[in-house]
Amino acid sequence: MVPRHWIPIALFIGGFCTIFASVATGEADVTFLLIIPVFTGSSLLFLLGTGLILLSFVVGFVILAAGLAEVEQATGAGSAVAPAVVKEKRTSFGGVVLIGPIPIAFGSDRRMAMIMLVVGVVVAILLLGLALTLF
Repeated sequence: MVPRHWIPIALFIGGFCTIFASVATGEADVTFLLIIPVFTGSSLLFLLGTGLILLSFVVGFVILAAGLAEVEQATGAGSAVAPAVVKEKRTSFGGVVLIGPIPIAFGSDRRMAMIMLVVGVVVAILLLGLALTLF
């Protein structure tokens, strides 16, 4: 993974930790809507965490767009002359959707889907542990 791809991940984790710190200090609250945790707060720490999470999405999309532009430029798409040899680089992707405490993992291959499932289970356990300690 290219080092710049870690930037949105670091921003997201920083935002999550900041929101967790604001909940732990009592500056924010966690409530449940059915089984979905809802975080609310009015402190600067909570605002910083929310801002970092939103910034992680923006930076991630910008890096993704820049990477696609680099691939297009390297393959010569849009030009009349095709490059002689294009080195194919295999990339894999995956993600996790948490519906309450239930992780739903997906990926471009089986290995990535399993990694995302492990990440989803860990995040679900952390969120359930946070919810149980607060109540």
